Formats: sequence, structure tokens, C-alpha cells
Amino acid sequence: MCSLFDVDDHAGIERFVEEIGVRHPQNMIFGRRRRPTTRVSIVTGRHGEPELENAIWHLYLQREGDHWKPHKKYWSINSNWKKLGQRPEYRKSRCLIPATAWVESQHGKNPVEFSFGEHTPFFFCGLYKTWGDVVSCSIITLDAHPATKVYHEKSFPMIAPQNQRFIETWLSGGENTDPFEPYLHPDLEHGGEPLMVQPVVRATSTEYSGEKFPVAGS
Repeated sequence: MCSLFDVDDHAGIERFVEEIGVRHPQNMIFGRRRRPTTRVSIVTGRHGEPELENAIWHLYLQREGDHWKPHKKYWSINSNWKKLGQRPEYRKSRCLIPATAWVESQHGKNPVEFSFGEHTPFFFCGLYKTWGDVVSCSIITLDAHPATKVYHEKSFPMIAPQNQRFIETWLSGGENTDPFEPYLHPDLEHGGEPLMVQPVVRATSTEYSGEKFPVAGS
């Protein structure tokens, strides 16, 4: 379960989204340890071309007065890959979520930060929904990689390959999801950079408690 991630403004992430033709990169929400139910930046293609938008990180919302808030009965910051076939959002409203790192822990203990190389920017693959003028999102999670189960045994976030065609197809909203089947497994490398792990003092902390090193097998 991915429940904290970074969008580091020192990692060239704005340039990263510009290079693939995303409109409005200046609207990026930066910050470390982005938390569930807060606003995060996502890329959608719902207006015909890749565009940076801001969304509530919690797929299902409910109305309270004049506002939309995270639904109290449905915790939906992540969408498990095994249930994607049941979700109309997978066929119609896929998104990408810019990031530079994410944090996991094992049963709430021994938290670690994952990143590729020296915080190389990447995209989580996600789903989004619209609620009037409000957009919400979730991160798709895969089964854990054998090499990462020691840090988090349950899951691993789905990360988009550095492939322009994949990105265009993912954002197109086409109902044929067969092209994505090869990517529904965790990968310990991204753009030639290995997956790195570094212990942190607490999941929400940016203070490290150990050295960074490559995940075994990456």
C-alpha cells in the first residue's frame, strides 16, 4: 500500500513532465511526504491531450454541504490490480501521478523510502474520477516484488515505463486494456536507474536513519 510519496522540486520533475508534452506543468504541487486525502498533482488526458491537474488523493468522495470530501466508508487511496477489471475507471479514466520517492513500512514498523537512483522522477499509474468540478485519484498497487517483501510484504505501486507510447495509450481512455497486461508486475528498475531503499526515522519523517542502497536484484 502506497500511503506517502514525494514530489521533490529539486529533482527536475517539472522539466520531466514538460518533456512528454504535459500542459500546465507550472501547476505542480510540490512537497515531501504527500499524504492521503490531500491534494496532489495528476496527469490526465480527459481534455484531449496530457494536462496537469490537481486531485484529492482518495478515489471515492461524498458530498458534505457544498464540498466533496473523502468517503468515510470506502478507503480508496489505492486500487488493487486484481480488481482493475471491475473498475470502469480502468477502461475510461486512467491517470499518471508524478513522484520522486515513496515510503513503505512492514506492519507500521521499520519504514523505508524507495526511489530510483538519486530521486529520478517517475509516474505512478493511477485512476481518477470526477465529481462536478472536483477530481479524485488513486494509485494502482501490484503484488510485492520478492526482493521488496522484506520492506513491505503486501504490494508495490504500479510505475509507468519511460515509454511515450505507453503514456499516450494509458492516458487515451481507450477501453482495451490488453496492452497494459505486461506492466502489471513490479520492476526494480526505471529508465536504467535501480530501485534504491533508505531507512527513515518515521514514515512521515524526512530524517534518515541509515544509508541508501540498491534493493537486492535491481
